[in-house]
Amino acid sequence: MGEKRGLTRKVALLSLAIFLADASHSTVMPIFPGFAQGIGASLSVLGSYGSVAAFAMLLLSLPFGRLSDKLGRKRMMTPGLLIFIVVPLSYMLASNPLHLYPIRILLGLGVGLIFGNGFLLMTEVAEPVFRSTAQGMYMTSMGLGFTVGPLLGGFTTKLYGSDVSFMLSSGFAVLSIILLQFVEEKERGEARESVERPSISSIIGDPRVLAAGFANYLNSLMFNALTLFFPVYGASIGLDEAEVGIGFTTRGLASTAVRLPVGSLTKRFRVLYLMVFGLLMSAVTIFSVSQSTGLILVSALLGIQGIAYGIYLTSGNVYVAQSSGEESRGTAMAVFSMFGNVSGIINPLILGLIAEILGARGALQFSTGMTLVGLILVFYLASRDREESLPT
Repeated sequence: MGEKRGLTRKVALLSLAIFLADASHSTVMPIFPGFAQGIGASLSVLGSYGSVAAFAMLLLSLPFGRLSDKLGRKRMMTPGLLIFIVVPLSYMLASNPLHLYPIRILLGLGVGLIFGNGFLLMTEVAEPVFRSTAQGMYMTSMGLGFTVGPLLGGFTTKLYGSDVSFMLSSGFAVLSIILLQFVEEKERGEARESVERPSISSIIGDPRVLAAGFANYLNSLMFNALTLFFPVYGASIGLDEAEVGIGFTTRGLASTAVRLPVGSLTKRFRVLYLMVFGLLMSAVTIFSVSQSTGLILVSALLGIQGIAYGIYLTSGNVYVAQSSGEESRGTAMAVFSMFGNVSGIINPLILGLIAEILGARGALQFSTGMTLVGLILVFYLASRDREESLPT
């Protein structure tokens, strides 16, 4: 009975708002490369858009995280959703590849403002007895939005052209921002008067935050390897574009399906172990993909990797939320995101160089090897926290 009462209006509205936000974000994903190339972007320029956006977010993550702790999560999400409204419409005005740089930087800022703060908002508005399930609902809503958006974007572009998809993306963001305004967040002003916020240096130096950050770096490394080089590897073993798409769709559906159960599991198992298990499982399955050649086997392995990704994504965010107080969660989440941003900037370059020498299979295997080594560091940092918390 307690858990049923825990499904409050706030939790339901925020789940729907974040579903629409991720649908807005992902609607443009399948059509952006073709759109950019259509106005003159080369493949190298196309790749640079993501690096520029990640670099901008790297610079702004800590200031945004600090503002989130001071002003509240909802006040940070609202301008992010306004950006999501403006960005798709801005594509319709672009006529030169250079025009897309500021638009993609804005998009990166919007992503940084919305999704991490949304998870923290869900953590703080959910009733304690329902919190773990609510966190799983949040991640599931993101996954559903990320699944529906590309399907609608591709379908509407094929039937009506890219401008209609851009307007659809913007419309999803409008609906999301409207719903968000009905999610009540407690005022933070009075609480901040009585609670001194930890310094940025103390948060960055927290072994738990560092452990989560390095885990996020490793997850981003494998994600980049898979999204960039599985299509290349697939082509080398005879898979066509549709068959590669089947693999990614299987992965996405499996990842979405597991997130809500994992949210509930975080109440019963140590979150660090779930997080590490997800990364270990990802590494093993990506390595297995690099050794496989059949569509059915590859798709099954990608489905397992999707489950692993869902386990990591949910438990990783929960771990950060549990490892920091309410007065510093925004900054801790920003540090967590910064590691992913650093990985997103440098690892595509490293993976590209490795692929030039060893091929796409080598790039996939490099990401898994680095992850296995990196997990030792994650465990070491987490154990440092336990040692420091023991009485002397």
